[in-house]
Amino acid sequence: MSIDPRLMERRKTVAEDNAKKSINRLLKFLLIVVVVGGLVWLVFSPWLSVARVDTTGISASSAHTILADNGVRAGTPMILVDPDEVESRLLSDPWIADVTVSRDWPNLVTVTVEERSPVAWVHSAEGWARHAIDGVALPSAAEPDTSMGWVEMPVLASDDGPDSLELLGALEFVAALDAGLREGTVVRVQAGELWATVSGFEVRLGRADEMAEKALSLGALLEENLIEGSTLTLIAPTNPSSLPPVSEEVEDEDDGDSAGEEDTESDPSGGEGSDDDS
Repeated sequence: MSIDPRLMERRKTVAEDNAKKSINRLLKFLLIVVVVGGLVWLVFSPWLSVARVDTTGISASSAHTILADNGVRAGTPMILVDPDEVESRLLSDPWIADVTVSRDWPNLVTVTVEERSPVAWVHSAEGWARHAIDGVALPSAAEPDTSMGWVEMPVLASDDGPDSLELLGALEFVAALDAGLREGTVVRVQAGELWATVSGFEVRLGRADEMAEKALSLGALLEENLIEGSTLTLIAPTNPSSLPPVSEEVEDEDDGDSAGEEDTESDPSGGEGSDDDS
């Protein structure tokens, strides 16, 4: 039995076409592998790895250590640096108020840090600590010094500082005082209001609003010839007032008058008693 030559030729042509297709598919696959491998090599190559990390604003914080621990250092492939993740890790440091991390291809990472600075010593429920103007507690010694003002709020939890209007107001007041007035200043809450002791004067500040304006008004008021021991009122910063201390003579007279009134009221031998004797 013989096969038609035309059929044989057809089968041969089909086989050759299938072989060509297989070879083409293999070549395409190999090409893809080579391209992908080349891209992977390029991405992880020294040309696309961190060559320099530019940082600004870092002083008191541990930003350099945090950056190194999170791979932001020379030799790390740029693609492995996650700016959002690095920013989140940096913001866990209480010294850091704000930060921006950016990748500048092909090999530069830029880190811009805004650090907090201490404004006053705050006595909270956890003890003494320096606080920034936004109420965040900063790493501090166990005991305060006289390098800045004090804020007495012993019932306030340290973590609640950023949400406390009284503490934020007190910190704003201390920060706005002239540098020469901050030392020895003590701010406290008394009868639901803010009070301060500044340069030996008792200062009634009232509600925790317009605190910077109150500090400026106090500075101007203290330049006047105030009577020692006066109580200063700054509830309205545009209308400050000074109440002189009550003198000892007036206090003695008041005490005497009060005693005389008490004797008269308690004297059982009044006018009616004389009538009874007559």
